[in-house]
Amino acid sequence: MNNFSSGFFRIVRRLIFVLLTSTVLTIFSEKAYWYMQGYELLGLVLYYAVPAAACLWAVHFFRVRDHSGMVLIGALYAFIVEGILTPVIYEAGLLDPVMPAYFIGWHGLIGMFFGWYLLRLWLVEKRWHRLLVASLLFGLFWGLWSLTQWLPENIAEFEALARAGEPVLPGKWPPQEFTLYTLYFTLILMLVHWLFDRGCWKTTFQLSVPGKGILLLTLAVLFGLLVIPLQPLAVMKLIVLLGLVLLPLEIQRRKQPTGSILEKLEGKIRLHETLPLLAMPAAASLVYWLAYIHSSGEYIPELINESTPFFQALIGGTTYLWAAGKTLIPRSKTRS
Repeated sequence: MNNFSSGFFRIVRRLIFVLLTSTVLTIFSEKAYWYMQGYELLGLVLYYAVPAAACLWAVHFFRVRDHSGMVLIGALYAFIVEGILTPVIYEAGLLDPVMPAYFIGWHGLIGMFFGWYLLRLWLVEKRWHRLLVASLLFGLFWGLWSLTQWLPENIAEFEALARAGEPVLPGKWPPQEFTLYTLYFTLILMLVHWLFDRGCWKTTFQLSVPGKGILLLTLAVLFGLLVIPLQPLAVMKLIVLLGLVLLPLEIQRRKQPTGSILEKLEGKIRLHETLPLLAMPAAASLVYWLAYIHSSGEYIPELINESTPFFQALIGGTTYLWAAGKTLIPRSKTRS
């Protein structure tokens, strides 16, 4: 009975860890991108729980210990979200490299690398200046990108979703409502980091054989239901994309001792130590307010809407090449 209780407790704790991780990823992958989604959160957290669990397992299994490894984990996360849970990554064709690079820049770098990894690392290491500056810069990005949702085509898209019964709130929100929105999700982010250190953080994420089977089967079923009917040849591109991530991760794993970055990210964080994160809603709201008051038509939102995906693809692709190259290209040893 005691063994059963302890085993059940471990499963529950692991599940909570996945859901809290998924919450962080949801905020940076979704809520900071589409305020028209409104305040709904639980459904998206459950949606992102599968890629969150897969990536936590990958961090542990491949013994990821540094920035380059986390960039590759971010790429894995992006390919699962947009290549297994949705068919979007295949829409430009099987040979297109731009969409994968774009989603690495979005989900991979912003969601996984920055939102889940770097912010957590700086919180644990008490690097308040880095945390404050990074939060401020991300807040500026949050506010600027939100202006693109003022464009008629984006409003029309979400209005169609609303008519279909989706819980979305399309339109140009009043500044005070947008401020509450950014503050709400930042407070949730702060609470998550506080909860992580109340027995919810896991320094390892090793799955049992049944656990691995369930996770892989879930991914396969989702891919078969959500992608294959729309993109029958998607499996060919998915194999290549996963290979581009898993191969350097496996080479890196063989060079690393046991353990992973999960151990380094464990630490006691008091709630007041997360206060620098409030720079995100402050900066985002300031940008939104200024743009709302001094409206200059659609030129600036259109410019942001057109240029941001280009730069995200460029940065995502370049960062992946750096991370993969650091693993695949042997360094020449010099004697002192």
